[in-house]
Amino acid sequence: MLTLVVAAVVFAQWRNSQREIVRVEVSFADNRHDFLNVKTVNKLLILNQELSTIGVKDTLALSSIEAGLEAYAVVRNAEVFNSPSRVLIVSVEERIPLLRIIGDETYYVDIEAEKVPLSDHFTAHVPLFFGTPSEKQTEALVGFMQKINADDFLKKEIVQIESQAGGYLLKIRSYDFIIEWGAFTSFEQKAGKIKNIM
Repeated sequence: MLTLVVAAVVFAQWRNSQREIVRVEVSFADNRHDFLNVKTVNKLLILNQELSTIGVKDTLALSSIEAGLEAYAVVRNAEVFNSPSRVLIVSVEERIPLLRIIGDETYYVDIEAEKVPLSDHFTAHVPLFFGTPSEKQTEALVGFMQKINADDFLKKEIVQIESQAGGYLLKIRSYDFIIEWGAFTSFEQKAGKIKNIM
């Protein structure tokens, strides 16, 4: 009798794990989807996995789908899981551009200093950086831009950053002149001087 009960439980668990998904629901973190849309995510899913073969409890396949989505350059994070009603839930978080680099190649950089490719249907309104920054310089630019974005005044004013020997030049929105910022040091002091002038 005990053998029959155990066999029934094992069979029921196996059968439950083999139930196929009935549909896919795609959502975006913070409802932000500048680079991607539901149609694009569905195409990526189809490219990465034959969805009809995934059982609702197949965690290895779900992890594989997440990794496939996260390999796409504009995806910061992806979470894939199944609902009890056999719906595959796909939650995607896009990378948010912080700065646009225009040099040997053109791309955006996000808060993690990761490259984000340009899009044919979306242009981020972020400051431009002219040059080809090294990895270390990119990290310094990201740190600088985080401070800029935390300051309401500077966030609206800074439209362009250019590297020069020994420092950086900034172009602002409201006036037709260039600010010699120098190195990315003494941020509060330099920002205060700019605000006093303007």
